[in-house]
Amino acid sequence: MYPTEFPRSQWYVAARSEEITRELFSRWILDDPICFYRKLDGAPVAMVDRCIHRQMPLSKGRLREDALECGYHGILYGDDGRALRIPSQDHVPPACRVHRYPLVESGGAIWIWMGDPEDADESLIPDHRWMSDPEWVTVGGILPMKARAQLLNENLLDLSHLTFLHPESIGTDKLAEVPVTSEFDENSVRVSRVMNGIDSPPFFTKVMKLSGLIDRTQVAEFTAPAFHVTHVSAQPVDADGDDGLRQHKAIHAVTPERRTSTHYFWFVARDYEVDDQEVSDLWTHGGKTVFSQDVDACEAIEEIIGSYEPSYPVELNMKVDAGPLRARRIVERMVADEAAAPREQGS
Repeated sequence: MYPTEFPRSQWYVAARSEEITRELFSRWILDDPICFYRKLDGAPVAMVDRCIHRQMPLSKGRLREDALECGYHGILYGDDGRALRIPSQDHVPPACRVHRYPLVESGGAIWIWMGDPEDADESLIPDHRWMSDPEWVTVGGILPMKARAQLLNENLLDLSHLTFLHPESIGTDKLAEVPVTSEFDENSVRVSRVMNGIDSPPFFTKVMKLSGLIDRTQVAEFTAPAFHVTHVSAQPVDADGDDGLRQHKAIHAVTPERRTSTHYFWFVARDYEVDDQEVSDLWTHGGKTVFSQDVDACEAIEEIIGSYEPSYPVELNMKVDAGPLRARRIVERMVADEAAAPREQGS
């Protein structure tokens, strides 16, 4: 039912920019152990986190300028993954190398291509322009999730849960009753909710300075296999044009760690109160609180469905599931397409 495999020939968020420094840093992504660091010029590097000799994690080694020395037998790897020196012998065979992953640093995030490096096309990175737009301000964080990534993909496309999972923050009583429209194409899903004359949720009152009745639009946009932007706009009810309009983008990068564990990178970019540090602090704390509730829900579901594997308990789908189910089918198709035309992934 819920995919546990994800396609490799895609861009995933691997880290927040500030996580990668001159200290060696290890993180698993799509069942690969990966060692990250920055070169002296600041450029990020990612290599598979295992020495070609005896599988010692390279993250337990040390940097020698821009090269990485294994902490077990001292093999020195250049930042391209090729061995430069083997202390126990003069000859360095060409096969003595480890896989290096293509990286792009953009919008305060490190993006990694997990497939064949020759196929790494930067134009395929999902649109995230608000994260670096000088007219917007962005906060964010990362949450570990002990559940399969697809559970979060589907959570983020079914916003009817806001009424019940987040009633004290971004949900309101009537939100779940508002009908949704869903649009699909080959690799994306959009689920839209237009809510006119609805109560402003408690958290909107704090950060947007909107109270009473508002007109609110929420569009959950999924770019397969693991990236979401929830486009949110709100303004006083019956406002003229864009009077009092407030907009933010809740940006979610859902990066599979292992089969049933996930790195959840979240960002909130807004175009209102951009110079107000108090609002930024509210979003930093509030975003973590709200999105942690989503993580808790996914982990609780994982505990149930995991206990039934390889079968699953019966589930009944509803109208609001059209978007999540389409997202599931897209991920399954991507995985099947790669399996039908396998290519060397290098790791």
